[in-house]
Amino acid sequence: SNGINGSDGINRSDGINGSYGINRSDGINRSYGINGSYGINWSDGINGSYGILNSFGVDCALFFANKLRTYSIFGIDVDEGRFNAVQGNLFNYLDGWKPTFNNLKELYVKSGGEWEKTPIQKAAEISKIEAWKDMPKVAIEYIKSLPEYDAKMFTEITGIE
Repeated sequence: SNGINGSDGINRSDGINGSYGINRSDGINRSYGINGSYGINWSDGINGSYGILNSFGVDCALFFANKLRTYSIFGIDVDEGRFNAVQGNLFNYLDGWKPTFNNLKELYVKSGGEWEKTPIQKAAEISKIEAWKDMPKVAIEYIKSLPEYDAKMFTEITGIE
């Protein structure tokens, strides 16, 4: 990558300033989570777009400005306060737990906790059911208690019935 200033997580991208998580993108300024996009300024979560200003969560757009951030739970629009309250409670119940979709941590531990000795060639994908199976039960119960809860969507995402 070229022309990078005060930015992190940049891959095959040019002209990046004060931005994070950029991949195959050019002309990015004070923006985050940009992928395959160009001419992005003061925006977050942009994908496959061009000429985006002051926007959030934009996908496949040309010359777009001032798209407000939206919040949803199971596809139901909620206000920022509701979203933040649910997210805070969920993260509290998760207590740092996250699904894992590969066996790298297991290989790392078996190799004595040294990446140099970890057999990366043995890395393998883990099914979504396996990845989500150890989700804390208290978190699952909290999710199921939400008025926005959608059992079909939850199962589709996690494999948890």
